[in-house]
Amino acid sequence: MRQEAKVEIVCQEETVQQVIGERAVQTVVRGAITIPKPKPPTEQILAVRAQVVDQEEEIIPGEVIVQGKLVLNVTYVADFPSQPVHHVRGQLEFAESVPIPGARPGMDVVKQITIERVRAEVDPKNPKRIVVTVILRIFVKVTESESKKLLVNLPGAVNRFKREEVKLDIVKAIGHRQVVVSDQIDILQLFCGKKPCPKEIIDTIADATINKKEVLNDKVIVEGVLTVQIIYVADWATQPVHHAHLELPFVEFVEVPGARPGDMVFVGVRIEDVSARVKNGCEIMVTAVLETTARVLEQIKKLLVVQIDKDLLDCLLEASAIRPITLFLDQILNEEDQVQATLREVVDIPREKPDAQKILETFVTNVEVPEAEVIRNKVIVRGVVTVKVTYVADRPDQPVHAFVAEIPFTVFIEVPGAEPGANVNVMVESEFVQASLEDGRQVAIKLVLKVTARVTDIVQKNVFECLKKSGTQFDC
Repeated sequence: MRQEAKVEIVCQEETVQQVIGERAVQTVVRGAITIPKPKPPTEQILAVRAQVVDQEEEIIPGEVIVQGKLVLNVTYVADFPSQPVHHVRGQLEFAESVPIPGARPGMDVVKQITIERVRAEVDPKNPKRIVVTVILRIFVKVTESESKKLLVNLPGAVNRFKREEVKLDIVKAIGHRQVVVSDQIDILQLFCGKKPCPKEIIDTIADATINKKEVLNDKVIVEGVLTVQIIYVADWATQPVHHAHLELPFVEFVEVPGARPGDMVFVGVRIEDVSARVKNGCEIMVTAVLETTARVLEQIKKLLVVQIDKDLLDCLLEASAIRPITLFLDQILNEEDQVQATLREVVDIPREKPDAQKILETFVTNVEVPEAEVIRNKVIVRGVVTVKVTYVADRPDQPVHAFVAEIPFTVFIEVPGAEPGANVNVMVESEFVQASLEDGRQVAIKLVLKVTARVTDIVQKNVFECLKKSGTQFDC
């Protein structure tokens, strides 16, 4: 029989990011684009491109509702003897429910929408109607931050327990900020005279969506859109009720001491108050108060107790000193992999703009990554860089003009161990941009991008949580 000894529990408290569940579903979106009157009917489709925009997600108990829009660009051959090539643009909306047992409102959601296939064909009954089919893969992961007192050591219990290095996503820092978003909207001007002026506001409904977040030193930049639905009484004698849909973009920052570029961040926005009032004539003043929370995560390695001999475990359980728990953790398959991509694109100055004499300034205004696909041992990243070029026009008075160019890119990143279906987080930073004149109508843009991929998988770790104060001793 083993002689009892004084065993001490040593615990450390960490706010751990746990995975509640993840799932990928495939959905088919079908719809039609009607070619507008000025454009000719189509004989055959040449190409179709699709892009996901306005993505939103909402957690209800046990499910995540994902919705968004697909922007479609179709190039087609017109049904004329000369067969000119034309272009038409359209939109389709989609919504999908992804079951995640245990998901609850207020938890964090990571989603990734991949366009797996897009197809367009001419409606045989109507040559001015294009039928589009898009296959989407929607990946959703729900996580929650929980404070845990983890058992890290058992002094006195020599050779009676085992420790192991465990990777934990911990909450490194949290910041809060109250943001006021307001704007003055002219209903007559916004809707080109198609909606009447308001006399009285009946109801205001709002929703906030985060489109972009960026971690800087000690702060997080948040970009989003406040969508507002306004129900109002028209300023007509009959006083009919009308509806106005408004989108108000906002850019704010949240102070998060300890945050550093490259950290993972979760941002949540809660609408505390929203109101609208008729101001002057056709103008409506909209004001919303948003509570923004940013949580910055860091992955650390910590030695935790993962196994305890039966007699010692029984003693500590009986004393209500500890309890076994299972952590569901995101584990990086490999250390973050990154590549540098050098792009060179020759773009045309828009026709309505004058010829260029000299480039003044070039800078990147936005980088979007609509698609990141994991294949075996690789990640394919597809994105678009938006560049603004300012130049001196080739005219006697030398006015300054500017234009915006969108430059697409595709990058392959080697990630040993990556398998299709794994979750991936991608960050793209512009390290260098330069523009030079090819001729008066063309500008060569050179870009250097740093693309980082973080492929993760869920791992279960059986550890122990302390129920008593660290340093407490037990006769075991």
